[in-house]
Amino acid sequence: MGGDFKGKCIDKLDCACRKHDQDCADERGCSAVGDRKLVRTALLVSLTTRSAALSAKAKLLAAGITAASITRSR
Repeated sequence: MGGDFKGKCIDKLDCACRKHDQDCADERGCSAVGDRKLVRTALLVSLTTRSAALSAKAKLLAAGITAASITRSR
């Protein structure tokens, strides 16, 4: 399962999303640990980036993954 994760990341949030996608490509699906890593990075990006648009995206991503995390079986 999964795609090609060899492309270059455009920023720290993109790299974190790719790592999460790799985790989710597991035949058992996404993991709560992978979710927490992505949320942690997204919150860090939201607080440290100079881009208001990237900060908003990172906050939205963190909220969405936090909500989805409660559904994980691994």
